[in-house]
Amino acid sequence: MTTQQDQTIQHADIHDVQRILDVLEQDGVVLVPGYLNPEEVTAAGAECHELFERTPPWGHHEEYSLGQSVRMERSDVDSSRFPILAAAFARPELEAVVHGFFGDGYIFSRTVYAILDVVGSTTRVQQLHYDKMRHLKSFVYLTDVGPANGPFHCVPGSHLLTRDLQRDNRERNVVPSDDDARVLPAELHEHRVAVVGSAGTLILFDSDIAHHAGIVSEGQRLAARSLSFGAYRTQTWYRTDGSVENPA
Repeated sequence: MTTQQDQTIQHADIHDVQRILDVLEQDGVVLVPGYLNPEEVTAAGAECHELFERTPPWGHHEEYSLGQSVRMERSDVDSSRFPILAAAFARPELEAVVHGFFGDGYIFSRTVYAILDVVGSTTRVQQLHYDKMRHLKSFVYLTDVGPANGPFHCVPGSHLLTRDLQRDNRERNVVPSDDDARVLPAELHEHRVAVVGSAGTLILFDSDIAHHAGIVSEGQRLAARSLSFGAYRTQTWYRTDGSVENPA
């Protein structure tokens, strides 16, 4: 089926923190065009390829069918070697959004990923889902992204539904299974939006939103993202069988 394009995704300037927070509460997703300028996009792209080809000891290759994904803790990133990636997810404007979103005790851009998707890249996150533990994702396109080269997809407003679905679990510090996080009303599939954008565009989204990774049918998509959490992330969380998912 075809999906809508990004006309239903509201835009904001990164300095307009209150508008970003208002849109995140209403829609669960907001687009920030021009977060990185063209020179920063070029430099960040080169840094991503350096990570893929000469991965430092603090970088971790993720399991990927085709393409590349390297995960790192932001505190470990060598800012002299990767200055743009280090700075992109440490900007005070972005931190102000994270603070406003989570309140005191937030964990800012803890984990960073560099990702290259190509034709044939497959991963489970290409299925519509929400994330097991809520966080705020900061997702930057480092190539122009259109309908064919793997745009991020989401269902604006669906974060309110999934938040309600997980309310009881979260009160008990229980995280759902991957399968549970994919049990969603069938009609949500009909309301997916393909989020297209120019290189340098930042997508901020509440990971409770129903979303999935893009599928590349032409070309490739290079991107970087970070994950920020609320204070709850420092608590012990449990799987539905009672075993520990995330120790304090």
